[in-house]
Amino acid sequence: MMNTLEQEIIEKFRQLEPDTRQRVLFFLEHLEQERPLSAMELMRLPAAERQRLVQAAIAAAADEEFETFEAYSEEGINE
Repeated sequence: MMNTLEQEIIEKFRQLEPDTRQRVLFFLEHLEQERPLSAMELMRLPAAERQRLVQAAIAAAADEEFETFEAYSEEGINE
């Protein structure tokens, strides 16, 4: 069952011109991309969509520089 806000959004959307509807859809998709998904949200996605998102994230990070380091020292292991 839809709540009042959802019904209002749908009604306003139906009144828009087709090109404006496309802009609204693009905006909504952009909003989804701004927020990182949690591990649980990623796992709930279909495998193909999950793979697409992971590949896009890897491609977006291709030009970034990463520093790798040990999270512990060798001295701490023997203690």
